[in-house]
Amino acid sequence: MKKVIIYSLLIVLSAFAFSSCKKSNSHVVRYTTQGTASSTITYTDQNGNIQTVTNAPANWSLSFATTDNGMTVKLTAVSVDGSNVGGKIYIDSNQTAQSNGNSSSISITAMVP
Repeated sequence: MKKVIIYSLLIVLSAFAFSSCKKSNSHVVRYTTQGTASSTITYTDQNGNIQTVTNAPANWSLSFATTDNGMTVKLTAVSVDGSNVGGKIYIDSNQTAQSNGNSSSISITAMVP
């Protein structure tokens, strides 16, 4: 009878130990732009703040990690000379939003799961 109680307690303790392990809630966001001229780029950073890069190179990218699940991230780019610009947003290496570059400005958004 004592063995049954001890084994039962071990099973219960093991269940608590495994259920208390947490998965990482971190996600990697990556922005990319493509074009033939420099651009002014505005994007949402890992803290949800808006950042601006002036005279960014035609092929620009930025990555960061965030734990803010449900956060909306946004990428805008405006070509400085009016040429076409495109952009993409990746979350955890999966493309979640894009603009193919059919105009001189883009604005795309995605949500961190």
